[in-house]
Amino acid sequence: MVDERPICIWDTDIAARSMIFLKSIDPTYFEYCADIHLCNIKKDDPDDKVSQNASIALRAEYSKALETLFALLFSLIQAPYCPFAWINEYSNQELYDLVNKLCEYKPILTLWEKPMFTWQSLSNLVFSWLVIEDKEKELKIKEGFSQLWSRFASQFSDKTFIDEYNSIKHGFRAHAGGFWIATGKENEPGVPASPENMRLMGTSKFGTSFLVSEKIGQLRQHIQVTSVHRNWNPEDLAWGLHLAAMSISNVQTALQIINGTPADKIQYHYPSDIATFHEPWKRSAQIGITSIKGFQVEILPEFIEPFTKKEILKAFMEGKDVGGRRLNITEKPINKKLRETKKSS
Repeated sequence: MVDERPICIWDTDIAARSMIFLKSIDPTYFEYCADIHLCNIKKDDPDDKVSQNASIALRAEYSKALETLFALLFSLIQAPYCPFAWINEYSNQELYDLVNKLCEYKPILTLWEKPMFTWQSLSNLVFSWLVIEDKEKELKIKEGFSQLWSRFASQFSDKTFIDEYNSIKHGFRAHAGGFWIATGKENEPGVPASPENMRLMGTSKFGTSFLVSEKIGQLRQHIQVTSVHRNWNPEDLAWGLHLAAMSISNVQTALQIINGTPADKIQYHYPSDIATFHEPWKRSAQIGITSIKGFQVEILPEFIEPFTKKEILKAFMEGKDVGGRRLNITEKPINKKLRETKKSS
């Protein structure tokens, strides 16, 4: 199963192919990316072009690492004996749906006994073969990874996070650099507050600005494009990459054991200090506001007279635009019935 989609795989030796696939996974790639790009960021000159490019590279690899981690985790849940087939079949939307199901305590189709997974029960499954003398530490390791994956999942399934990653990887649609925002009370209407009376709400030299398109209501052919601005800390991303790589390695270990590798021939990896699990969010907490939409008029469906698909296509084929239409913005909601009456008369 890939989420709720059944698939039958045919192969001469599924077990052998699974093992070849699992051994080929190299999580150290993400560690390498974290170290190389973080070294290229100049703390004394964050506006430097190389620093900004390195921060964007960290952000892109961070999303890739999270996708790799969740794909492996759900292949473990749904196809533990042929993870290579699951990995090759899933779509991004199916992966997002599965992450959301787990976050919302919804059942997932699985070969395992209990279809109701939590991040803690999933961590317990991954670390089923972890045995260390210090049982309290063993418990904290499992709890640490479950909390880490839960926080990763909150980011991974966030729409703005997804839009940002898509803007970075598809045609350089994202502009590097963070934003700052401050608010202050006007003592006199229309006169901006003085700088000393402004309160800083969020600031970072690192982040992105990008555009997203949104449907206007339920009108399929009508969109509005809005700007989005995000702040983050590159060091947090580097820590996240290291912990994601460690997590990928552990899921890889569990899948190898399930597929026949003796447990004593393979090992798990975990931080020596349990506090490390909180590192990817440590510095971002000081940023304040981390995401805002650009300030602009929201175009509501009742503001416009929509064009049909046929009208748009006709104008396009004739090499014309469909024309301009004035938006009447009022303080009161538009009376739709009155508008229709005026239109017909």
